[in-house]
Amino acid sequence: MIEERGIVIEKKGNTVVIKAPKGGACERCVSKSLCHTVSETEMVVEADDPVGVKVGDRVVFMVGTATMLKVGILFYLIPLFCFIAGVVIGQIVTREFYPGYNPDTVSTVLGFVFLFLSFIGLKIYSTVAEKRGSYRPRVIKVV
Repeated sequence: MIEERGIVIEKKGNTVVIKAPKGGACERCVSKSLCHTVSETEMVVEADDPVGVKVGDRVVFMVGTATMLKVGILFYLIPLFCFIAGVVIGQIVTREFYPGYNPDTVSTVLGFVFLFLSFIGLKIYSTVAEKRGSYRPRVIKVV
């Protein structure tokens, strides 16, 4: 679990917008694209608010380790596996059904098609996950 500190700058129902200094963990974080950089040293993060904070409160928020691992698997391994699956399927399909074509060319094209389709699928999934708030950081206490 990674804990960061920040100041609440906006409240939106059950979520809050927090302005926080960039920590050392930010550079290694797989979900850093979900944060919005304000400057070289500060970021703005949207987090769930089960505590009931107010604008101006200093808070501690966290991103779970399981969440970071899941995001890493989703956004790095799934595209890789889709690309490999496209290449393998391209080799098999070309040899079985299109013997006149170059299997390397067909498998390369299919690999990139599968990779592109995985990016589209991940974009759709991230839109749904954002609405559910399943990867959003959570405020854990007021300091």
